[in-house]
Amino acid sequence: MNFASGFLRSKVARRFFLLFICCALLPMVALTILSFNQVIRQLELQSHKRLQEQTKAYGMSVYERLMLLDTDLEVMAAHALMAKTTENATEHFHERLEQRFAIMSEYRAGHPMVDIVGHMIDPPKLDPAESEALHKGQTVIIAHPRPDLPAQLFIIKPVHPGTPEEFILYGEIIPSYVWGLGSENFLPSQTELFVLDMTKKLLISSHAVPENLVRMVALRQEGEIARQFEYQHGNDTYLASYWPIFLKSKFFSQTWTVVLGQAKSEVLAPLAHFSKIFPLVVLLSLWIVLLLSLVFIRRTLAPVEVLKEGTQRVGRRDFSTRVSITSGDEFQELASSFNNMTSQLDQQFKAMSTRAEIDRAILSSLDSGKIINTALTNMYDFFGCDLIAFSLINPLQENTAQVFSLQNPQQKKPALETLKISEADAELLTKNATYLLCDGPQAPLDHLSVFTEKGIQAFLLLPVFLKNRLAGFITLGSRGQCSMEEEKLQQARHLADQLAVALSNARLIEDMEHLTLGTIEALARTVDAKSSWTSGHSERVAETAVKIARAMGWADKQVETLFRGGLLHDIGKIGIPLAILDKPDKLTDAEYTKVKDHPAIGAKILEPIKAYADIIPMVIQHHERYDGKGYPNGLAGQAIDINARILAVADVYDALISSRPYRQGWIEDKVISLLKNEASRQFDPDVVEAFLGILATRSMHI
Repeated sequence: MNFASGFLRSKVARRFFLLFICCALLPMVALTILSFNQVIRQLELQSHKRLQEQTKAYGMSVYERLMLLDTDLEVMAAHALMAKTTENATEHFHERLEQRFAIMSEYRAGHPMVDIVGHMIDPPKLDPAESEALHKGQTVIIAHPRPDLPAQLFIIKPVHPGTPEEFILYGEIIPSYVWGLGSENFLPSQTELFVLDMTKKLLISSHAVPENLVRMVALRQEGEIARQFEYQHGNDTYLASYWPIFLKSKFFSQTWTVVLGQAKSEVLAPLAHFSKIFPLVVLLSLWIVLLLSLVFIRRTLAPVEVLKEGTQRVGRRDFSTRVSITSGDEFQELASSFNNMTSQLDQQFKAMSTRAEIDRAILSSLDSGKIINTALTNMYDFFGCDLIAFSLINPLQENTAQVFSLQNPQQKKPALETLKISEADAELLTKNATYLLCDGPQAPLDHLSVFTEKGIQAFLLLPVFLKNRLAGFITLGSRGQCSMEEEKLQQARHLADQLAVALSNARLIEDMEHLTLGTIEALARTVDAKSSWTSGHSERVAETAVKIARAMGWADKQVETLFRGGLLHDIGKIGIPLAILDKPDKLTDAEYTKVKDHPAIGAKILEPIKAYADIIPMVIQHHERYDGKGYPNGLAGQAIDINARILAVADVYDALISSRPYRQGWIEDKVISLLKNEASRQFDPDVVEAFLGILATRSMHI
C-alpha cells in the first residue's frame, strides 16, 4: 500500500490507473447497451480496416519483389560487365534467377538474343513510349493478361543506355514469385486476391471474379476516398479492400490495383464462440487490469522518462545521444528506433558539416591544393576509414597523377606523391562513373599496389569528372572488409561531386590567370620587340623586381602584382619613335623630353583596363626619384609607390648592365657602386640594400 500511495502521487500514474479501469469497465457497459447487430458492425469495420492494412502490405510486398527483380537485373548486368566473377558465385546467382524468372535473355543491337535462363521465343513488343523510356534508362514492366491464367509479366532493363556498351535484359517473371501464390505464399490467410491493370484487365485472381466486380472497383477508384466495399460471390458475401501500386515511381509501367476479399462467414465465425465466454472474459479482464495496472504503470513510466531525457539531449543538438531500455516490449523497440534516428541524424549533420567545410574552402581559396587538403581531412574524419586519397590526373600527361593521401590521424596534411595511372585503370574508372568497389587481397587496379603494400586490402573509388573527362578519383581504403551503407555511399558520391565542382572552379580561375599573364607577357614583348636593343628587358626587370620583393619578405599576392607591373612598366614606349629609341648618339633636349612622356603614355594605355588599375602607379612612377627630382610628377620618398621604387632599381640595373646603341654595358661592380652612391638620392635605400644582398648571395654561390 505504501508503494501504491507513493506511486499514485504522479499525475501521469493516476491517469494511467483511471484509464485502465475505464478500459476494463467500458467494454462491459458498451456491449450491454449495444445490440448484437451493432457488435457485428463493429467487427465488420475492424475487419475492413485490417483487410485494408493487409491489402496495402500485400501491395507493398508485390512492389518490393518487383524492386528485387530489378536489382537482380542490375546484378546480372554487373556480372556481364565485370571481368572477375567467381564460378561459385555465378552458379549460385543463376540458381536464384531460375527461381524468379521463367526466361531471361540479353539483347544487343545487331546481335541475336542470348538466353541466360530458359529460351525466349517471342520477346514482348514495345510501343514507342516504352522504347523511349528504355532509351532514357528506365526499367519497363509489361503485363499481358491471359484468360484463366495469370498474366505474363515481363521486366525489361536497359544497361548503359546511350553508350556503345548498351544492351537490354529481358526477363519473363515467374507469376507465383510476384503474387506470392504457391510455394512462396505471402497472401494473407483466409483472403481471396485479384489484381487489375489501368485498363481494368485481370492480371491474377485466386477465385472466379463476378462480372460486375471490375466495374465496381473502377467506379470506387474514381469517386470515393475509402478503399472498402462488399461483393457477392457464390452464396457468400465478401468484405473487400483495394490498394493501387504506383509503379511509375521506379518503373515505366501502368498502375496496378490489388483487391483482397474475405468472406463474412469467416470474419464472424469467432463471434458465436465469444458470446458464450464473454461474461467470464469481462470479469477476468477486470480483475487482471486492476491487479496489474500499478505494475504496468511502473514499467511504463521508467522508459518514458529515459526517452524524455534522450529527446531533450537531441533538442540540445547532442546527436550522439543513445538510450538503453531493456523492457522487452514496444518501448524497447521505440528506444531502438530512437537510437537509429539519432545515429542517422549524427551522420547527416556530420556530412553537412563536411560539405560546409569544403564549401568554405571553395569560397576562401581557389587553390586546388588547399581545396583537396581540406576535403580529404574532413572526409577522413567523417568516414573513419584507414586511408583516404585523391588522385589528380595531370591533364597534359594523363598517365600520371598527383596523389594526396591521409593514412593516420596524426598527419597534419596529406602526403603527396606521383604515380602512374595505366590506361586500363583509367578505362575501368570511367566505366564505373558512380563508384568502384575493390575488395580482396589482389587489387584489380595497378596503382593501388602502393597502398596494399601498407596493409590496405579493400578500396572504394569515386571517379571525379571535369568536362566529361576523368580528372581524378577519391580512394577510401580499409584494412578489413570494405562495407558501406547505401546512405554513406550516396554521401561519399555527393562529396566527390562537390569536390569536382570546386576543382572545376579552381581550374577555371587558374586558366584565366594564365591567360591574363600570357596577355601581359605578350604586351611586354611587343614593347621590347620594337627595338632589338631592348629585347627581353621588361621580363628581366620583372624577374629582378620579384627577387627584391621576396628578399623584403613580401607575400605571394603582392609579388604577383609587382611581376605584372614589371612586365608592363615600359609599355608607353610604344608611343616613342623607333629613331629615338635606337639613336646611337646622345639625345637632344627635345628627344629626351619625348622619351620622358612614356610613363604617362603607358598609364593612358592601361587606364581603360580595370584589372590593371593596381599596375598603373608602377608604370607612371618608375622614373620618379627618391629625392623628388624624377619625372613625370616629381614625387619623393614614401609618396612614390613602393612597387615603383623597386622597379626603379631593377630597371636602372638592367639598363646599365645591358649594351645600348650609344654605349657598351657596364660591368657589375660599376653598377653596384652607382647604386650605393644613389641610395637615398635616386633610389629607396631599403630597396638598394635588399638588391645588393641578392647580388652578394649570388656571388658567393658562384
